[in-house]
Amino acid sequence: MAKLKEKSYSEAVNELEEIVAKLQSSDCEIDKLREYTAKSVELLRICKEKLYKTDEELKKLLEEIE
Repeated sequence: MAKLKEKSYSEAVNELEEIVAKLQSSDCEIDKLREYTAKSVELLRICKEKLYKTDEELKKLLEEIE
């Protein structure tokens, strides 16, 4: 099975912003709330992992110059 292309941080944030816009829309379907919430959680996990990884890499780089 081919691995799907991993989303970048920017792609995940953009998709989150699209979901927020859908949720704020007056024609948001109540039946889609579960789907939007599940997707949002997945995107937030991606963002959190990327931020954590970046933080760890920066800490290592800063330790090298001390």
